Amino acid sequence: MMKKIVALVAALVAIAAAPDVFAVGELTGRIAGVVTAKEGGAPMPGIDIAVTGPALVGGPRTLVSNDDGSYEVVELPPGVYTVEVGFPGTVKTKRRVEVRQGQTAPLDLRWSAQMEEVQTYTVVEERHPTNPDSTQTGAVLTKDQEAKIASGRRYQDLVQQVAGTVDVDGGGNYQIKGGNLTMNHYLVDGLDITDPVTNTFSANINFDSIASEQILTGGFEAEYNSLGGIINLITVAGSDKLSIDSSFYINNQKFSVADQFGANLYNGMRPFGKFIAPTTQTYGANLNVGGPILRRHLWFNASFEYDYRENSIPMGPPLGVQHPPLTSHRFLGRLKLTWAATPKNLVTLSASADPAFFNNVVQNNSLLGVAEDHQNQGGVFAIVQWDYLRSQNLNTNVQLGFQYSTIDFGPQGHFGSITNNNDGSFSSLNDMYDPNRPQHFNNDDGTTWYQGDAIQLDKRYTVQFDPSVSMRGNWLGHHDAKIGIQSRLIYHTNHVEYPGNQFFNDAGGGEGEMGLCDQTTGNGCYQRTDQSPFDTHQWGIGASLYVQDRWKPIRRLTILPGIRFDYGLTKNTGGQTVSSLFGLGPRLGATYALTKDQKTIISIFYGRSNETLSLLAASSADISAVATTYQWSQANKTWNLLQQSGGADGYRIGKNLSTPHADEVTASLRREVQRGSVAGVTYTYKKISNIWDGIEVNQVWNPAGTNVIAYANGMPQQIFLYTTPDSNYRVYQGVDFEYEARPNDNFDFYAGYTLAWLYGPGAEELGQINGEIGNSQYYNPRQAMFYDGFLPEDVRHNVKVRASYSWHGLTGGLFVDFMSGAPLSKKFFNPYDGNYTNLRSPQGTEPGKGNSPAQISEFRLPDTLTVNARVQYDFTELLKQHIIVIADAFNLFDLDAARTVENRDVPTFGTVIARQTPFRFQLGLRYVY
Repeated sequence: MMKKIVALVAALVAIAAAPDVFAVGELTGRIAGVVTAKEGGAPMPGIDIAVTGPALVGGPRTLVSNDDGSYEVVELPPGVYTVEVGFPGTVKTKRRVEVRQGQTAPLDLRWSAQMEEVQTYTVVEERHPTNPDSTQTGAVLTKDQEAKIASGRRYQDLVQQVAGTVDVDGGGNYQIKGGNLTMNHYLVDGLDITDPVTNTFSANINFDSIASEQILTGGFEAEYNSLGGIINLITVAGSDKLSIDSSFYINNQKFSVADQFGANLYNGMRPFGKFIAPTTQTYGANLNVGGPILRRHLWFNASFEYDYRENSIPMGPPLGVQHPPLTSHRFLGRLKLTWAATPKNLVTLSASADPAFFNNVVQNNSLLGVAEDHQNQGGVFAIVQWDYLRSQNLNTNVQLGFQYSTIDFGPQGHFGSITNNNDGSFSSLNDMYDPNRPQHFNNDDGTTWYQGDAIQLDKRYTVQFDPSVSMRGNWLGHHDAKIGIQSRLIYHTNHVEYPGNQFFNDAGGGEGEMGLCDQTTGNGCYQRTDQSPFDTHQWGIGASLYVQDRWKPIRRLTILPGIRFDYGLTKNTGGQTVSSLFGLGPRLGATYALTKDQKTIISIFYGRSNETLSLLAASSADISAVATTYQWSQANKTWNLLQQSGGADGYRIGKNLSTPHADEVTASLRREVQRGSVAGVTYTYKKISNIWDGIEVNQVWNPAGTNVIAYANGMPQQIFLYTTPDSNYRVYQGVDFEYEARPNDNFDFYAGYTLAWLYGPGAEELGQINGEIGNSQYYNPRQAMFYDGFLPEDVRHNVKVRASYSWHGLTGGLFVDFMSGAPLSKKFFNPYDGNYTNLRSPQGTEPGKGNSPAQISEFRLPDTLTVNARVQYDFTELLKQHIIVIADAFNLFDLDAARTVENRDVPTFGTVIARQTPFRFQLGLRYVY
């Protein structure tokens, strides 16, 4: 056996040596248990076992029980299966069980050799959700479950339903157990679609084409590698039956309550107000078709979805006019082919495309339509995989994937036409878009004028190759081992261009358009930055070897040893090596059944994950356009050179880098309290260390940290050293209390409560969180003391409830999410930066009016409560067809808690910028065949 393992490892290493080679994610589950005699309970070896199910292409799976009566059916696609035990001519025991991706469905069977007289069977459905041989935390959500509750129709929205996850900025990139939004990995049918530059999700999927979604929050086996969480999707495959799933959703403006809340925290609905309700509405249409091309051998599933969204913010300060709505058009196409070439060979091909177009994406009352931005995004990705099931003891899997994605971003007028919302209160310069007019930002009131942000044309490419071998056998107990290689080649190009090749930072001239820089009088003139167009590109390659075993020395004990070896190399435009990182990731976990019935499981886990491959650092530590900033001299009415940044001398690359990594310890106790129901408690400690950031090394600040008084190299320029400092870390501690009940197909219930603490100085990662690389502890050393505090994702209390019940076609579903307020930091104006980059108290706090530490207080958003409800009726009992009418209510109680408030030291400090989306009603019609 050992010689075979060594040979297989050597073969995998040889395969991985090929270039253009990274994919992860369990796509299958398994059924495991013991066959015993009905009388006496003795183990029964050699008993025939057959497994059938609609998701199993290629026919039934057959095997016999082992010498100790145990059995394990592996590599089963997610779905419901019938397990049949017994010899021909005898009364067979039949059980029905649901298999979920990445999990073991425990199923013990009792059988007696009674001769069959009448061909009748009773199929008993088994539901044991304790997942007894895994330390991984999180959940698997299925298409059937999600079809019964009201949720956003994006796979990202499902993450919200799992304990240990929060989304403090509402952007859809969730923060999972201490990680920030750049630390998750996203997988679709085994393809890693994590953006190679931003480390966020990079693609969208037709929602109804998702068969199941696994959200892993911790306790990862060696196959997974993430500083945050794992979002692992499996899309719908065909079957031997023709299937159609079509739907249409409408949320007209008249179905929603208008935003009329006001800018103050204490404002609420004002029925006496005369505000015109801004338009907020969505429409979506979807079609999924699947079936056999060649029965039992070749299946297909094709899907298409179109979504239109129009979203507005209420009129408010500082401009006091109705802002143009955000409008978007999204097209989602997908095709999946499943081919059982032989009973032991399965080939799967899946491909997706997701072009989308967005107008007026900023949505802020501090700018007019002429200064709005536009975004085009999307791409294509595909993966082909080959599964070879030689036997129940040996199988292989090979995956090859490719992805191309693009994000084109910049001024609305550059990519399309502007929506002119000038009501006559502002100059005619705001009525027409001028592609050469520079942007002006007024620091006196935080308004932006005339122009959107820089034009960015950004393209990303990924190729990955992932072979693995799974082996099972007996040696001092039962082993289920997996060895694999994960390899990835990534490439990125970017073009940046500022309209007019410059932008202005104005201050001192007063509020609004009248306070902008007038170079004739000098009124409002403060800083001007000139920058020419520029192009960059970066690439990287990485490879990982992992080994994971699931060892059961005795039936009640499972030991899960594993290890990863990760290496990643990245280079910038000039061919310089930005990172060459190696990570060793040991994993060790164990589960123990405290009771003989396997219904009470205790587990412990330690593991380290490493981030060795990302172009985030390489895209920063690169040649960039020279940005020259000038300071206005009121005395001379001239612009004087202040500093330069960028160019070939604007960065340094750190030496002897420490690999960014996360060390995690979890301990859990879960108990099947009744049939199909499990309750559990999990404690998690995680420290994420050596997070990437840029350290400014050239500027010498005054003691107050408000002005640069000298430069280390004598040149007025910013120079950033890109490195992974030991002082950049995050510490998370949390306790999850969870209860899940699915006793039958009619009732589904989940409740989770998380109590958590998140602290440390690691709030930023190369400007990805707050959008500016200068807003971290490494930009201004006089400010570093303030960055060790409550991290932006420090949500102390989080409650989630998901419930649905069906009765004769009528279904009611509910989702509740309560989140205590996330921390904010009050920002003060830095004259040198011309921006609000300074703190005066630790992050997550507000310093008060005086100069005393006693006045420092926590600065948090209000708590938010979201309640979404669904009622639907399936006419199948009346019409013999699955025609389903759906009614959804989002934010059922029309609550209006602030989601964003002004945190800069400006006259509008503390006023509300954005609130919860008000009550929204949606109608849907679905047909399922």
